[in-house]
Amino acid sequence: MKKIVTCLSLFFILFISSLSAQESASEQYVVEKFDTLWDISDTRLEDSFLWPKLWNVNPHIENPDLIYPGTKLLIPSREELMRMPDYPTKKMPIAKKRKSRKSLKPESQNTWRFAPTVLKKHIIKKDLYISSGWIADEFSSIGKIFHSPEDRQIVGRNDIVYIKLDDEATVGKRFMVVRDIKIVEHPSTGKKVGHQIRVPGIVEVIGKDGTMTKAKVTASYEDILMGDGLLHYTGMEAPLLPENARTPDVRGYIIESQMNTYLLGSGDIIFLDKGEKDGLEVGDVFALFADLPAERTIGEIQIVSLQTRTAGAVLIDSEQELTVGSQWGKKEE
Repeated sequence: MKKIVTCLSLFFILFISSLSAQESASEQYVVEKFDTLWDISDTRLEDSFLWPKLWNVNPHIENPDLIYPGTKLLIPSREELMRMPDYPTKKMPIAKKRKSRKSLKPESQNTWRFAPTVLKKHIIKKDLYISSGWIADEFSSIGKIFHSPEDRQIVGRNDIVYIKLDDEATVGKRFMVVRDIKIVEHPSTGKKVGHQIRVPGIVEVIGKDGTMTKAKVTASYEDILMGDGLLHYTGMEAPLLPENARTPDVRGYIIESQMNTYLLGSGDIIFLDKGEKDGLEVGDVFALFADLPAERTIGEIQIVSLQTRTAGAVLIDSEQELTVGSQWGKKEE
């Protein structure tokens, strides 16, 4: 009997420890302005597509597209969420059935059912969208990464850094790390187009060390270097696929690629010499043309980001390798 009691006690202790471990693996997060479940799943769980499961464990969120600053979310560990069903569940009433007089079972008023959800289709993944950057007239930033506690010159995800800012930032504030890659010149005219800006990662303020602002690298798309600049992060969302893509009557040149490679292939991000003022919209699709002597269509691109006079696009498909300087536009009827 004594052995049985001892075994039961040990089982109880292990059970309580297991519950405590699960609770400690969860964290509470307070929603900030511009936050989305997609963003929070990306930064806290390293997987944007876990957002339906995150919604599932926070039943006080009625509409996943409407979350408000100050709302508290419970964020379990990634491992716990991965074990959950693929779609969020909600309590839904079921139709009452006529009970038999002989039935002694109480009737359940509610049951758990799978609530249908529609995953939005994006032109490109969010990480690629953020990291691809843009072409600007001038490079500007509101601060920089200036030191690592380990005195490293290169840092990555989960590393700690010290940052300098033009203004003070509260704990939890996030910033895009930005880098001035090069001055882009037009491949046809040779004229300056602007500065190519790329986003190596994202940092979040976690506190102070004396007078220094301490931040954690929450996302890194490439090596982050000491001296890289900072800009406010505003919860950027990857562009959605339009139901009916346009093809306006515009033509131009590929002026640069995201990673500055000369030869280009499907899936690469490229920059164009036309932008919002030229009538382009995110989601527009254009043909790519082979070089002279005979013009022929050899691929397609789709606009993913816009600046005033330039645009970012993804190379959807190509029959052959393309180069910076290739032409794009609407096919002639």
